[in-house]
Amino acid sequence: MEVVLDRDAFLKGLQMVQNIVEPRQTLPILANVLLEAEGEAVRFTTTDLEVGARVSVPAKVASTGAITVSGRKLGEIVKELGAPAVAVRVGDNASVSLRCGGVTYKLIGLPPDDFPPVVPAAPESWVTLEAKTLREMLSQTSFAVSHDETRYALNGVLFVLQGKDVQMVATDGHRLARAKRSLGRGVGGATGIVPRKAVLEIMRVLGAGEDVQIAITQNQFVLQMPNFVMTARLIEGQFPNYDAVIPKAHPKKMVIGRGALAAALRRVSVMAEERNKLVKFTLNPASLRLSASSQELGEAEEVLDVDYAGEEIVIGFNSRYVLDAIAAIEKEQVVLELKDSQSAGVIKSIEDEGYCCVIMPMRT
Repeated sequence: MEVVLDRDAFLKGLQMVQNIVEPRQTLPILANVLLEAEGEAVRFTTTDLEVGARVSVPAKVASTGAITVSGRKLGEIVKELGAPAVAVRVGDNASVSLRCGGVTYKLIGLPPDDFPPVVPAAPESWVTLEAKTLREMLSQTSFAVSHDETRYALNGVLFVLQGKDVQMVATDGHRLARAKRSLGRGVGGATGIVPRKAVLEIMRVLGAGEDVQIAITQNQFVLQMPNFVMTARLIEGQFPNYDAVIPKAHPKKMVIGRGALAAALRRVSVMAEERNKLVKFTLNPASLRLSASSQELGEAEEVLDVDYAGEEIVIGFNSRYVLDAIAAIEKEQVVLELKDSQSAGVIKSIEDEGYCCVIMPMRT
């Protein structure tokens, strides 16, 4: 194998796949990136056996072939190179030489034979949507993914493709976030829980303007863009009935500016207990009082003007959860819907009906 690549394209391609590489692996080859030269391109592939990614980069291919080398070290090297062209050549005993300008590196690789195949499923149908839409929906849900490894089914985002709608849902048992979009055309019917690592990688690699294709098969999620494909093994398990969790109607509705609420919450929560960041919401006609206290530190309070005309209600929330929920909203006006002090609250945009976050209350 002997190829010449543009340094910037080389680096960009590596950056799209190398985060999947886990440095501590029971199989040493999983710490490597697979390089395959064929036609007029070099393919970079990485996998941790759960998530895999492959990107094609244009190259001048003098001779075809394949090799695997340390993904972390290759990324470090290419990042430091200054000249526009990088020559890569595979020698004897799986050694790899890189030449760029006046500098030469020699890396010890591993033969490609034992590298696990990253084979995208052959879906019956693809769903096409804008990269911007997919990133927005994941931003509106991924913050609620559980980090509790014992609740395995909650360690990802549920994708629901049904009718003309795409939905994404995540929950950690204390809060639930849902994003819903209508694509105006049929998207078939499929569901699957996409693991947290794959979700974070999707958000990282998505561009701004292009369309992307997604598909869900019996056990695999596939994302496809020009010259790039990502696969992820779906999480097995039963996702909670999110429709039953989301309240259908709340009688008490407060409207407030997102920026004002976020700033006040950050100020008041400085004095909240660190373990739960409890902030008490006291809602009265036209006003919201936020308060927090700690036996060791003291207390804080702030009063805000709000659009609210109902009776007084006092409820406690984890301020981090509220801040996460409103950060996912782009519009300035947000709505907090409440039933009583013991029932979950719902945060949504005053304009976007597709997004909502349900937050369980805390004892004040």
